[in-house]
Amino acid sequence: MKKLIILTILSLLILIPSPLIANEASESSNSESLTNKIKEKLQETAEEGLDNIRNEIVSKSKTPKKKAFIGNLKSINESNLTLEYKSQVFKVTLDENTDIIKSSGSKTLTIDDLSIDDFVIAMGFVLPDTDDLIAHRILLISAPKPSISRQLLSGKINEIDGNKISIDSKSLVITAKTNLKIKDVEDPKVEDLELDDNLFAIVTLDQNGDINLIKQILILPGKNNPAALQPTNATTATDSATATDSATLEE
Repeated sequence: MKKLIILTILSLLILIPSPLIANEASESSNSESLTNKIKEKLQETAEEGLDNIRNEIVSKSKTPKKKAFIGNLKSINESNLTLEYKSQVFKVTLDENTDIIKSSGSKTLTIDDLSIDDFVIAMGFVLPDTDDLIAHRILLISAPKPSISRQLLSGKINEIDGNKISIDSKSLVITAKTNLKIKDVEDPKVEDLELDDNLFAIVTLDQNGDINLIKQILILPGKNNPAALQPTNATTATDSATATDSATLEE
């Protein structure tokens, strides 16, 4: 019986067409090859994309950037300028294409028209890996006016020398532009000030932080100032205090 089963299986295998078996093997092989090709193509596309992105980044990093520097001229020659603004120093390179223009009237200038401490705007391009500006245009303009800085000073007067007074090592000069007020004193003057008076002053400062102008001073008189004394209610003379006949001396 077993021999009969084995013979039957062998007969079936012999009867199966060999081309069918070969086709199945071929289809399996083709499918695997196609999958590998798709994977390779995707890999190539991804690598190409990364290369493009990398090249674009490198290209942008090598591209000159538009920039402008402002400041006062500290050095001048035919090919270079040095600018200074708020303690920062900028180097500017000039070439034959650099235009020098005065802002008022758009007048064309030459390098000889520029002077030390002139205020300019340098416009151009900055190359990668450098801070130097290759100037396309130099614009000569008026220096901006510094903003007014006001400050309140207060303290006791410790020195008076004419119109000059001192508080806490700071000196103030009272001028005709100073609005001086002293409490309880009409038409106050510098002569009405005394040591140890309490002073409150509104002043403006210059660029270096020094006192430029004293606009207003308020004085609260101290112990040395007569204006600080409170008036007393002195008893006034009455009729009873007048001399009488009995109080007179006779010779």
